[in-house]
Amino acid sequence: MADYLLVIDMQTDYVGEKKDYPASLLTAVNTKISAYPKDHVIYVVNRFFWELNSKPKTFAEGLSVVSDHIFEKRRASCLTSPVLRDFLENCGAQSLEVIGVDGNGCIKASVLALAQKGYQVTADLKEIGILNQKRFEKTLTQWQAAGIITKGEQS
Repeated sequence: MADYLLVIDMQTDYVGEKKDYPASLLTAVNTKISAYPKDHVIYVVNRFFWELNSKPKTFAEGLSVVSDHIFEKRRASCLTSPVLRDFLENCGAQSLEVIGVDGNGCIKASVLALAQKGYQVTADLKEIGILNQKRFEKTLTQWQAAGIITKGEQS
């Protein structure tokens, strides 16, 4: 188990009824969340550059929200959030497990940036939504080259 679990972009913009990810993804993500101590679960939401800060982002319906460690980003990588970077440094995190959506988008950018920053990064493929499986083959090759630990199988 990693020091902290990062749950990325599990919000109504991407996940839920009439969205492309299977309902089983939310179940798998919630199962993973329950395996971590509550204060070691971090949520990262994406706020599009055109969105107002005053409008709160909404987590996917049914997502298990167990901590108040919630950070916003405006770009693909979670490390573009200076508040999250400071939090990870201040808590002494060395290893991180990353789950959420999408394996070819924000998850990809985040795990690569985290690995480059020196964190030991794990990605469990059962808890990562992937819309373009063929493209993800190239992503996996990049992750392996960067030393990212993958486990599980794509759902």
